[in-house]
Amino acid sequence: MKIESLITNQLICVDLSSTNKKDVFVEMATLLENAQCISDKNMYLSDVWSREDLSNTGFEDGIAIPHAKSSAVIKPAVAVGISRTGIEYGADNGELCNIFFMIASPNDGDNLHIEVLAQISSKLIEDGFTDKLRAAKNAEEIIMLFTEITPQKKVQPTIQSAQHEVSATSFKATLGRMKQHLLFGTSHMIPFIVAGGVLLSLSVMISGKGAVPDTGVLKDIAEMGIAGLTLFTVILGGYIAYSIADKPGLAPGMIGSWIAVQQFNTGFLGAIVVGFIAGFVVQQLKRIKLPDSMASLGSIFIYPLVGTFIVCSIVMWGIGEPIAHMMTSLNVWLAGMASSGKILLGAILGGMTAFDMGGPINKVATLFAQTQVNTQPWLMGGVGIAICVPPLGMALATILSPKRYKKDEREAGKAAAIMGMIGITEGAIPFAAADPLRVIPAVVVGGIVGNVIGFMFNVLNYAPWGGWIVLPVIEGKFGYIVGTIVGAVVTAVIVNILKKPISEEDDSEAMNCSPVESISEEGVAQVLAIISCPSGVAHTFLAAKSLEKAASKIGIKIKVETQGANGIVNRLTTKDVANAEMIIFAHDVAIKEIQRFDGMRIVDIKTKEAMNNAEQIIQSNLAQSKSDSVVVANA
Repeated sequence: MKIESLITNQLICVDLSSTNKKDVFVEMATLLENAQCISDKNMYLSDVWSREDLSNTGFEDGIAIPHAKSSAVIKPAVAVGISRTGIEYGADNGELCNIFFMIASPNDGDNLHIEVLAQISSKLIEDGFTDKLRAAKNAEEIIMLFTEITPQKKVQPTIQSAQHEVSATSFKATLGRMKQHLLFGTSHMIPFIVAGGVLLSLSVMISGKGAVPDTGVLKDIAEMGIAGLTLFTVILGGYIAYSIADKPGLAPGMIGSWIAVQQFNTGFLGAIVVGFIAGFVVQQLKRIKLPDSMASLGSIFIYPLVGTFIVCSIVMWGIGEPIAHMMTSLNVWLAGMASSGKILLGAILGGMTAFDMGGPINKVATLFAQTQVNTQPWLMGGVGIAICVPPLGMALATILSPKRYKKDEREAGKAAAIMGMIGITEGAIPFAAADPLRVIPAVVVGGIVGNVIGFMFNVLNYAPWGGWIVLPVIEGKFGYIVGTIVGAVVTAVIVNILKKPISEEDDSEAMNCSPVESISEEGVAQVLAIISCPSGVAHTFLAAKSLEKAASKIGIKIKVETQGANGIVNRLTTKDVANAEMIIFAHDVAIKEIQRFDGMRIVDIKTKEAMNNAEQIIQSNLAQSKSDSVVVANA
């Protein structure tokens, strides 16, 4: 079926009035209803949202293609809508969408929507097609664009290629969401594992017996630590489920994780799997329409109760034993590596820990070691060194060759030294952001060297943390110190060989930069921002300072809210939202209370993008915002 036969004048709106995703769905479904293409708008919209929950239908270049196969569709059709302001759609690339195709396909077993997707894709790749769509002044112009003959030199995508493109995008978006859910869980787990690990390690160290104390105050301290190390898997699974399904997911996630860990000894791996299962189960339960009389009981009674029963049943009678076997196999493999494969494993974990300095790759490596601290403390012995090598190495580099660094970098070196000593890898980020091609290889090599030395000296770290702050609970302190120093020296030497001395002009320019102050007043900021990273510490505040510094340089006011270890700080208010032009979400985990910003222009990025490219992000999006305002004013 040709796409031009599915699009009529009645199904086109060249100036959508909606300002958010929910309203644009309703507005376009109304076009389908008025054209008598669907019999029940609410049923059709429910099917569209069900498809949307599987994966976001926003694509590159501001295109969105919401679609559904629905029994409410009387005849197949495609509604076309153009937004003059752009709508925040939640796409993986954070881009605003302004061209919408809503596909209504009958639920008759055919794959009409795939065929239509292929035809839409074939038009979208034509040079200038999307620009012409955005510039169209009426429905007739859009109809003409779809009836024009495509030049023969263009390659027509097949149905299979279109389907593959949609599937690839969906898969990427799904992986991105899963990573956010996992990081949300680990961010809540970290305080438990750190507090528990350090308290237990201190009690053992002070007792001097090399075993958990069984009497007196030290026994009580040890029990505090054991409680933290017992609860962390429950917290991990519970908050993964919470990230997916909100509060109703907490009980199924936590109780299911407790059963998996305590009854089947699945460890952290089981908690992660159960967390995702619990979130998915509760998410599906929430789709079941409850009678109005029972709706209020859903979140506090029905979903937690039924969800817990289903999840625990899956664990007890299905996946518990297999995951426990996987965990046993993992520990056997690690025990084998402890005697024969330390150099290879040390190189992998050290490189990962140093590579993105507290980012997702770092979190994978450190989580792997942290969750094995009770059974394989030698893993944390090496990783604890790799955690502190990047900031200590960069601090040492600024001391050894100050002429290669600007004044603000030399000052950052002092802060990096402190952060390295207390085990915060992110202290090296300002250097990597300014010169990634030279700094990242240097810190990776240094991290590898330090981690391998820790492994070879058989350092045992009973605290799931790094830096010299954990020296009191380290067995093999000499090897730990040697690994740290050698790793830092390797980093400093490599980076100073790669870097060139800076000019006096560059240094003078840096010295003349005025300090940037944070804004806390209401309603004065032109741009708003929310920053949130997994731990809520270094990445959060480094990204915040980067945005504030960029805004100050451009000459605009920005108010930044941070969400992390200390909760919500410098909260953005209704007055802020009313007076600002846009908001930047710079985050690696889910933003809390996102509904406050419905209808605002939203720029969705990662914290690393905010740290590395803040000025361009603010300028380009402000320019786009002003351009959109002009279009609206002239419409």
